[in-house]
Formats: sequence, C-alpha cells, structure tokens
Amino acid sequence: MLRKYLKWVILVIVLILGVVYYSFFRKKDDGVKYLTETVKRSDISQTIVASGTVRSNNRVEVGAQVSGKITKINVVLGQEVKKGDLLATIDSLTQNNNLDEAKSKLKVYQAQRKSASVKYQVAQSKFNRISKLYQMNSISQDDYETAKEELEVAKASVTEYDELIAQASISVKTAETNLSYTSITSPIDGVVISIPVSEGQTVNSNQSAPTIVQVADLSKMLIKAEVAEGDITKVKKGMEVEVATVANPDKTYKSTVQSVDYATSTLTDNEYSESVSNTSAVYYYANIILDNKDGNLRIGMTTTNTITINSVKNVLSVPVVAVQKVNGKSVVKVVKDKEKNIIEEREVTTGIQDGLSIEIKSGLSEGEEVVVTQLNGTDGLDSLPQRRM
Repeated sequence: MLRKYLKWVILVIVLILGVVYYSFFRKKDDGVKYLTETVKRSDISQTIVASGTVRSNNRVEVGAQVSGKITKINVVLGQEVKKGDLLATIDSLTQNNNLDEAKSKLKVYQAQRKSASVKYQVAQSKFNRISKLYQMNSISQDDYETAKEELEVAKASVTEYDELIAQASISVKTAETNLSYTSITSPIDGVVISIPVSEGQTVNSNQSAPTIVQVADLSKMLIKAEVAEGDITKVKKGMEVEVATVANPDKTYKSTVQSVDYATSTLTDNEYSESVSNTSAVYYYANIILDNKDGNLRIGMTTTNTITINSVKNVLSVPVVAVQKVNGKSVVKVVKDKEKNIIEEREVTTGIQDGLSIEIKSGLSEGEEVVVTQLNGTDGLDSLPQRRM
C-alpha cells in the first residue's frame, strides 16, 4: 500500500516539475516580433530616370551646290577628315567653260574701255583747244558746242565700260565660285558617317540640295533624354546627370543638363501633328553633352539617364516603409524596450526620399531603432506596413 502511495507522489512531483519547466524555460514562439532598422546618417538623392539617344553634337550634311555628275568620291565610311579636306568632285566641264567665257568677256570689255579711254583723252584735248579759241572769239558757238558734246560722249563711253567691266568681274567671281563648288570639301573636323551617293551619279542642285557626304564631330556627343511631361518642370539646366548605354551598362558618364527644350520632342524632331491623340505620351528633351574621347559612344545608341533633381548629404534617414501617414501626420514606430517588445508611435518631419530611404528632419535621433515590418511567432512575416504619404 505504501509503495503504491509513493508511486503516485512521485508521479505528481514529475508533473509539477514539467509544468514549471514548460512555464519558465520553454521559448515562446507565439508573441509578436518586429523587424527593425537603425536611424542613421546617409546621403539621399531624388532622381528622374529618362531614356535617351546618342547624337553627334555637330553633324553636317555636305551638299552639292552645283549640278553635274559625281566623278570621284575621295573618302570612305568611318574615315577621319579635317576641315578643308576633299570629299568628292563633280564634273567641272560646264563650270570651266562658264569661267572661260566670263574671263573672255572681261578681257573684251577691258580692251574696249582702254580704247574708249584713248578717245576720251583725245576729246578732252580737242575741247581744251576749242575752249581757248572760243574765248578768243576765234571759232563759232556751234564748233564749241560740238567739241563739248564729243567730250561728254567719250566720257560716257568710258563710264559705260567701267560698269560692264564691274559686271564682268562679278561674273568671273561667280564662275570661279561655281567651279570651286565642284570640289566638295569638309566644313569641319570629323568622321564620315554617311555617303548616300555613288560615283557616276548625277545630282541636281536646282531642286533640293542633294547630300553628298555626312560628316560628324564625334569628340563630343549630344544625348537627347526624353523626360515625361509630369517631370519636365523639375528638370533644370545645370543638374547633375549620370548616363549609361544599353551597349555598356556598367560604364557610366557624368555630366550636367545643358538645356531643356520648351517644345515637345515631336515638335523638336519636326514630327508634330495637330491630330496627335490625347492618349499619346508627351515628352520633352533634356540635352546633355558628353566627352567621347574613348570613342565608345556612337550615334543612335540608347541611353539611360539618371537626373538628380534634389540631394542632401549626411542627414538622418530611415527606410521609406518605416514611415506611415496617420491622420495626415508622418508617424514611425520606435522601439523603446527591445527585450520587453515595447513600441512607441512618434510623429516625425520628413524631407526628400529616393524610393528606399527617406530624410528625417525632426522627431528621431541617430541610433534609435524603428519598426519596418511586423512578425508573429507562428507564421513569421505578418504584414508590411502600408505607406500612404
């Protein structure tokens, strides 16, 4: 009987010890827990990302200013040229003939002017002699008037040939200019990027001036960044830009916004239409100049342009998800006692954000911990705070 009693006593003691152990030593997993971040100082940049294209900052379409057959193309695609280098030649037979004819006319007029000048000198001498005789009453009034008229005619003849010589000189200069147009030279230092014609082709300058060669200065490139209508008023001249190309996204170029167009990109590109749908996206160009010393930037490349519209340095910050809007106020949950899981809601004043971090102007101190999300013991992640700011 005693043994049976002792057996029950021992069983009760074991049960009591089990309850005590379970109550005090077992880790509880069903309590609410929080994922937190420390308030720290950081640099925050507010940016706009715009897609763009690479263009040459200085591209010239070298056209034909005279009509004729292209006899020689002196360059190839990709060739570097200097200002004044010969690019192509046009058959100059007509221009040479016109120059010879103009020079011939000039020589004729110069000879005729010389003859007229001699006649003028003779008429002047005769008039001087007649004038003296007339003053002495040795000749009649008619003889005097005749000599005077002959002098005036001779003088008019010289004046006429002077005018003809001036016109002929202009014709010679025009013919020389037209002849020079048959030798097409580069107006800038650059690289040949297009040759839309071929040797033997006839060009007609009387219609639209035909392009013979396109030359571009590739030492500096123009980036035309398309900024959305909703962001364009935020972009200003001088703002810092970081540019990357699709061809080489790991290499970035740093520059600044040179200018911002006042007309839409379609109007700037001469593609604007009054019938454009109201649902069409509207963009404006922000223009960026980049040095291209390494030659890696090429016309037509697609770029990603990150424009910094605002930035602050060494400011207090927390993750964006830590800040909530409560009754129109910005509020964060601050950890007061981590061991006891005590959380305090606190109003803060915020500044700019970059999508990940947000500036805290007041309400928090460096080193404090704020809640970014809530966990529960059994299911893990409970929910992410819904931020409405």
